Amino acid sequence: MKNVLLLALLFVSCKSYEQKAGNKTLLWKVTGPGIGKPSYLYGTIHVMCADDIVITDRLKAKFYAAQKLYLELDLDDPKTMADAMAGMMMKNGVTLQQLLPKAKYDSIADNFKKLAGMPLAMVSSIQPILAEAAIYPGLLGCTGEAWEQKFMQLAKARKMDIKGLESTKDQLDVIDSIPYQVQADMLAKSLMDIDSLRISFKHLLDVYKKKDLDSLDILMNDDPDFGNYEAIMIDKRNAKWIPEIITQAKLEPTFFAFGAGHLGGEKGVINMLRKRGYTIAPVEY
Repeated sequence: MKNVLLLALLFVSCKSYEQKAGNKTLLWKVTGPGIGKPSYLYGTIHVMCADDIVITDRLKAKFYAAQKLYLELDLDDPKTMADAMAGMMMKNGVTLQQLLPKAKYDSIADNFKKLAGMPLAMVSSIQPILAEAAIYPGLLGCTGEAWEQKFMQLAKARKMDIKGLESTKDQLDVIDSIPYQVQADMLAKSLMDIDSLRISFKHLLDVYKKKDLDSLDILMNDDPDFGNYEAIMIDKRNAKWIPEIITQAKLEPTFFAFGAGHLGGEKGVINMLRKRGYTIAPVEY
């Protein structure tokens, strides 16, 4: 059921780490060897109600202390979207109708249309994990927006460079590594009970808004489907990001904003940077 919470392009999964009750935060300062001025890490969620995305004065000050913005992808590059559109389709003409029994497909098709406002057939050739993104507006019950959009607006206002920690191909390769049948089963599981889905989604958003990464950990580790793919969806990507984060932080102050699930855990960005000798400190905002 919680699959939908995982897959706004892999927005969150957390493991426990040093987070005391008074240190609930999504903003972390990076200092250490070779870093002249601090850089910052910020844990995002890729879709929530626009009114809930609030850039406080303190957060804005930390953002503008940086010289450039790094997201998971360079969303300012038109090629990023073009590459994403080109890689969304299932290969060899596979469709969702072929992957699910007719009765199950018909059942989730009704629920999909209620949430997405369009027939499931319109996205039946798209990889199910990506097709699932279409239901978020219906779950939110509001105009959806992403933290990334807000940070890009701030960056453009200051003419800051916007870059990506990975390419569109990198993210699509992760999704491609999950068999289509598994993706289809995950989508069907999410859509079988809309009421439960809404409750789960709202609960996760509430926890995120409280900046409670430990509670997010409990929610996400409770998902059996995600656990099978955590290594490729989170851990391996984190390991590839670390050298780039270090390099850019040494060059100039940088604001890194990516899914909150990449922050915590033994193989999370925070711990991996600490193992390299860097100080990662929580920042209230």
